[in-house]
Amino acid sequence: MRPGYSERLPGGLTGAMSKWSPYVAGALFTGAGVMHFAKPDFFESIVPDWFPNAKLTNQVSGAAEIALGLGMLSPRTRRVSALGLIALTAIVFPANVDMAVNRVEVTPTDGRMTRKVGTATGPQNWIRLPMQAPVMWWLWREANAAT
Repeated sequence: MRPGYSERLPGGLTGAMSKWSPYVAGALFTGAGVMHFAKPDFFESIVPDWFPNAKLTNQVSGAAEIALGLGMLSPRTRRVSALGLIALTAIVFPANVDMAVNRVEVTPTDGRMTRKVGTATGPQNWIRLPMQAPVMWWLWREANAAT
């Protein structure tokens, strides 16, 4: 078993991770990165209004997700890719905060996804915020388990 995959957690729980875990992470992030290019209007709508050049921001973050996601597939690049994905997750966190605080809703308008500020109802934007922590923890464990 790889280092970092069998430690004990509080309460006697085992922290064993599946050998498939890095491949799942790689597939999820690579897939998300591809979607930045397949549906750019959606991802550009998420970029906060105060941030310059939503198109470039979308392309750079999508390319980073693809490159780092693919890096999760190889044991040789897994550690640096997992750490890069942690950094990327932290870097995009302000966009998630912006969506929650400003009640941003991404809706279809004339066949294109657009950003509407102040119209979102319900908890969906707030739920995204705490979800970042388990993703980062998962990636941290993958980085530490990488050989």
